[in-house]
Amino acid sequence: MTEEPVPFVIDLRAVAGAIRRRALIVILGVVLGGAAATAILLFATPRFDGHAMMLIRTSASDPTGFVKDKLGALGELMPSNLGLGGGTEEELATELALLQSRAVVGAVVDSLRLEVIPKSPSRVPAAAVVDSVHPIARFKPIKLPLVPGVNRLPEATLWAKRAADVKVLDREDAIDDVVSRLDVRKTGGGAVQISYRARDSVTAQQVPNLLAAVYILRRKTVDRGLNQRRLEFLAAKADSVRGDLRRSADQLASVAGRSGSGAAPDIAARALAEETGALEARLSEIRASEAALDSIVVVAPGRVFDPRRLAGVPDLLRSPALNDMIAQIAKVETDRTLLLASRPESSPQAVALSRARDSIAAQLLPLANSYRQSLARQRASIERDLGRLHAQLARLPGQTAAVAKEEAELARLSAMNVGMGAQVLSARLAALAEGGDVRLIDEAVSPRRVAFPRPIPTMLIGLVGGALAGFLIALLGVPVTVTPRRPV
Repeated sequence: MTEEPVPFVIDLRAVAGAIRRRALIVILGVVLGGAAATAILLFATPRFDGHAMMLIRTSASDPTGFVKDKLGALGELMPSNLGLGGGTEEELATELALLQSRAVVGAVVDSLRLEVIPKSPSRVPAAAVVDSVHPIARFKPIKLPLVPGVNRLPEATLWAKRAADVKVLDREDAIDDVVSRLDVRKTGGGAVQISYRARDSVTAQQVPNLLAAVYILRRKTVDRGLNQRRLEFLAAKADSVRGDLRRSADQLASVAGRSGSGAAPDIAARALAEETGALEARLSEIRASEAALDSIVVVAPGRVFDPRRLAGVPDLLRSPALNDMIAQIAKVETDRTLLLASRPESSPQAVALSRARDSIAAQLLPLANSYRQSLARQRASIERDLGRLHAQLARLPGQTAAVAKEEAELARLSAMNVGMGAQVLSARLAALAEGGDVRLIDEAVSPRRVAFPRPIPTMLIGLVGGALAGFLIALLGVPVTVTPRRPV
């Protein structure tokens, strides 16, 4: 037999009487709730929210495209995604992780001097109090008063603009603090929202915007620059090949007209002419590379050697050491550009970055000179071989040799023109599609009021919560009448 729950009844008269007798407790609860809300408004650290929106579209390659091309019409029956590689979602997740990485956040911390938290005056950006921070070693958070000028501490050296009471964090702790206040999430498609909870309205605007700017700047890596330089080099080379092809066609027509015969040259003349054409093509490439290196290495008076131009030479693109050095130079220049946004060029940090860039650039010049010497040896060897071939061609009938040579040159230039067109198209697509489309859609603006604590909602919550707590305490001890159930 199942026992049913016994119903109970609250005596409302007893409740009203208890509240009348203990009205002081309810009033005290309201007062305490209001006092707690006032304390929050006075002593709680204000929070200002800044929001920015970015568009990140990754250029994902289809791993099944090659298989579909080989299968022909049957490839249309294949699904678009066979799980052979990472999709757009994984790539977007990677971009979100890079956007809030310590390297990007660290650049924002260094630029805005977020290692310093102003206490008095409060609600002001750190850049309005401190001009620069030079950490010496890792340290725990410290509170100290600053005086205008240089403030030397065992842990760091601070250049203050004004007197203030601040809290100073280690750089790694400052990065952790910014990361804890940062929220980067996907809102739909390729749209990404960057939210930051700051202690002042100016920093709430600056952090999301600068975070997006640093991320976009770092995303333009040295690989993208090399593709652009390769495109420019190949485009100029393709124009030169087309001009040579037109001149070769005119020269062949002229030689054939003077010979008065359209008969093909004999086998020996054709073989010699083809070999001569191949060597001359190689010699032209070597001379072009030499000219390109000379224009970069041999610096004119009044100009400065720019090592990044070495990346425009296609033969040097295959050198991992050169690409790594150029990537280091690009990183150092990026850090120096971000540093110059807040510090003068004569600052120790800017001078150190300039010296690091010059040191790496100085290592590239010996590599370029060694490669020039190698090209000179190859050119001398090919010129000797061409001299022997020209001597053999001179012993052949003049018109036959001339026609054979011009036909071989025309065929060589035609094949080179087709190949250069394909390379230019490939380089153009690589330069356009590499990295996808990344841009800032909505910039963060400075909020006009705090997000927490808000005066009216905080006071309402405090008063209502205090009143409810007072009622609950006043109702303690109110008798509950239990009514037994009559048996049926």
